Amino acid sequence: MSGNKDSPNEPEISRRPNPKGWTPPKAPYNPYDPTDVRPPQGYPSEFKAPGTQPEGFSSIPKSPTQYKKVNETMRRLNYTPRPPSELYPGQYKVLRRVDTNQRLNTGSRWFGTFIGGSIIFYFAFFFRWNEGRENVMSDFYRARLKLKEKISTLTDEEYDDLYHPKDPSIGVRSVRDTDYIPEQLRKTTEGEYALNRPSERHVLEAQRIQQEQEEKLLRELDTHKQFAMELIKDGDYTPTSAPEKRKKWFGIF
Repeated sequence: MSGNKDSPNEPEISRRPNPKGWTPPKAPYNPYDPTDVRPPQGYPSEFKAPGTQPEGFSSIPKSPTQYKKVNETMRRLNYTPRPPSELYPGQYKVLRRVDTNQRLNTGSRWFGTFIGGSIIFYFAFFFRWNEGRENVMSDFYRARLKLKEKISTLTDEEYDDLYHPKDPSIGVRSVRDTDYIPEQLRKTTEGEYALNRPSERHVLEAQRIQQEQEEKLLRELDTHKQFAMELIKDGDYTPTSAPEKRKKWFGIF
């Protein structure tokens, strides 16, 4: 503001009083209500065309369409196009949306169902998953092969899939201790002074092989003792035959 409120040069602004007998108008104005007194020049809100204000992020007002003008007028009049109800006075009939493209929507829905069902049916009964190995879809595939065997003949590949299925590709493999060695311990930096130095992985592998050999010798020793006890029990054991039996079971002792 350019001036102060208490400045003597500023003119005093006062609101003009309402005329005698004036009543505040109803809003929004309903032209069909005879009790709503409308001034002859109209209300200021009626001169404002709908859609002239910027909407959203746009700074340029857009010219309203005919539909927008009618919609704005109906909103101001609080008018609804629904017809009044014949059964319930004071209420309106419930309008139902008419599907103008009913044939197109029904046909597209049935066509999509047919295409999706055909794809599922083909991949369940006719597609050979995972090169014939056992999988989730094998039961459906074998059921179709059994039906085909009753109607016609099977090929060699289909016969193997029906009566000699392959094992699943995912199996449980033996886990060794060397699989859990960190990566930094597996790698050895071979330089001038460490060309053939064994790493931790090599040491563990050698210990595992040595342990397997010791277990094998102990099992053979237990078997030899059991065999010797059976010979003693039968009376066929002699001191001269003992070294031969021992040499037969142990080549190095």
